[in-house]
Order: sequence, then structure tokens, then C-alpha cells
Amino acid sequence: KFLQATLNDYPNLSKKNMCLCGFSQGAMVALDVALDSDEPLAGVVLISSFLMSIETWAQRLRTVHHGLRCLQLHGLQDSIVPFYTAPWLCDLLKSNGARTIFIPHSGGHEMGPPHVFASLLSFLTSLTSSAST
Repeated sequence: KFLQATLNDYPNLSKKNMCLCGFSQGAMVALDVALDSDEPLAGVVLISSFLMSIETWAQRLRTVHHGLRCLQLHGLQDSIVPFYTAPWLCDLLKSNGARTIFIPHSGGHEMGPPHVFASLLSFLTSLTSSAST
């Protein structure tokens, strides 16, 4: 419903040009919303995320959303969503067909140091250049 409401508010926007981004629990929701869509989105940015609906996500990644572009960022010092859990999500994404970039950083449960912003900008830029071709 969220995606459809957004598309209704912005008629020139399409799902193939949308990138959802979330932090912590919001990242889990962003991925869940993206994978619940009936058509692929441009990408998803997951900051300090965790696994939520393993079987459902895996099935949707293998079918409708095969090739989904994901940027996963996670702090090595994260005490809320411990870093050792980050590879679990990365493995789920990659093993089911998502084109995933995983960037660990030195921070905690946060966006991370400046180089992480540069990686985020680069990822988003690559989505817009892919959408225009």
C-alpha cells in the first residue's frame, strides 16, 4: 500500500525508478516492502539491518526480484544489531540472486564515517544511470 500511495502522489515515478532505504528496523521494513512489490524496484539500501522473513524473502528474491540491487552497510562496533549477523543477511541476498554490495565500516549502530556516504552516493548514482539507459 505504501508504494502504491507514493506512486499515486507522484504520477511520473515508477517502481523501476524507486530505491527504498532504511536504518535498523526500518531497513528490514524497506526490504520487506520492496520484496512484497509485484514488480522490481531499482534498489534497496540497508543500514544496520537484520533478517526478518527468511523463507519469504528468499523466494521473492529468486523469482520476481532476482537481480535486485542492494547496498548493505553495517558497523563493526554495532551493539544493537551485532556485526556478526550482517553476513547472514548478505548471504541470503546473494545466494538468492540479489546483486549485493556489502560495506562494513568502523562505526557502531549508525550510518558510518564519510567514506560510507561516498559509497551510498555512488550506489544511488549507479541506479539513476541504469534507469536512464
